[in-house]
Amino acid sequence: MPILACGINHKTAHIALREKVVFAQDKLALYLNDLATHENIREAVILSTCNRSELYCSTDDVNLVIEWFCRQHNIARHDIESSMYFYHDLDAVQHMMKVACGLDSMVLGESQILGQMKEAFSESVAAGSVGPLFNRLFQQIFAVAKEVRTHTAIGACPVSVSSAAVNFIKQTAAIPFDQATLLLIGAGVTIDLALRHFKHTSLKKIIIANRNIENASLLAQKYAAHVISLAALPSVLSDADIVISATGGVMPIVTKSMIEVRTKPLFMMDIAVPRDIEISVSECEHVSLYSMDDLKETIQQNVSGREHAAEKAIEMIKEKSLEFMRWLTSLDKVATTIRAYRKQVEDLCHIELIKAKRQLKRGHDPSEVMASFAYALTNKLLHTPSVQLRQAGYEGRLEVLQLAQQLFAIPE
Repeated sequence: MPILACGINHKTAHIALREKVVFAQDKLALYLNDLATHENIREAVILSTCNRSELYCSTDDVNLVIEWFCRQHNIARHDIESSMYFYHDLDAVQHMMKVACGLDSMVLGESQILGQMKEAFSESVAAGSVGPLFNRLFQQIFAVAKEVRTHTAIGACPVSVSSAAVNFIKQTAAIPFDQATLLLIGAGVTIDLALRHFKHTSLKKIIIANRNIENASLLAQKYAAHVISLAALPSVLSDADIVISATGGVMPIVTKSMIEVRTKPLFMMDIAVPRDIEISVSECEHVSLYSMDDLKETIQQNVSGREHAAEKAIEMIKEKSLEFMRWLTSLDKVATTIRAYRKQVEDLCHIELIKAKRQLKRGHDPSEVMASFAYALTNKLLHTPSVQLRQAGYEGRLEVLQLAQQLFAIPE
């Protein structure tokens, strides 16, 4: 049962490509159904976040998977293939465990990815694309992630994309915060975390723009912020000094036409993938536009101190992934043994059945033919096990006898 983990992430692909290869959360069941229907891949899980789009599945056909990626996102093979990575079997299991533990994240040790992976698994279970193999695999992955969190310091002093964005703004924006109006587009976890890191900063005004006013209002109450709808963005953008955007939309929310000719600086941080702010906005006068990829250096500065914890986590992952692969190998051996034994029995039965049919054609008594058939088949089935058990008893290998009792359910 081959296992393949493949995709693109922040290490292999620029944001311009990552935002094209996003699996919409509300369409995961359709993607998985397409895999099963057209590629005959029955076990699969899709993980799509702002920094990665990955497929975990039971296949060894890399070409098939590349073509599937291209078809889902209407992208040419030569535009994506060089940015994709492929891990097989043991390497695939280790990669998936590293992802769940936050070891492959832009922010080393971040915990949000585990929740995203659990959600992806649940969606795949609901879609019927998880069987015995992936059920066992993901339970092992989640157990390892919990163990790593419990027994290492990988999650100590966590740095999030939101905190990195706020730090980047504080270090880069030449704007007095006590005179600044902060506009946040979105009202999800990322925006909530960003507001926490601005909590002790004296801002002139905080505005939250969101499709769902109710959700934005709940967030606004925590931070004494004002709430507007997305439709009111153009009028508010003219007064904003700092903008942070992080929605789950698939099309730009802020366009170049919304940004008027400005006489004062506007600092914009777009940490959504796909991006919320049109790239052409950066052409506007006095506008500084940054994206997720601009945070890499800031995040890297906060990694020091967790390298040792990461090394310890990797050792744990190696051990647990080998343990899983031993289980998988034993499962294959069991299946192979069962198939071989069934064939032996079927071959013996076939031989005796031919004899019985010949006897019936010659006019022998059917009752005697059936009795002869049963007797001969029983003798042949018991011959080899009986010889092996006698030999084991003669050599004093009592464990073989105990195993036989368990195998054939023989009471002691």
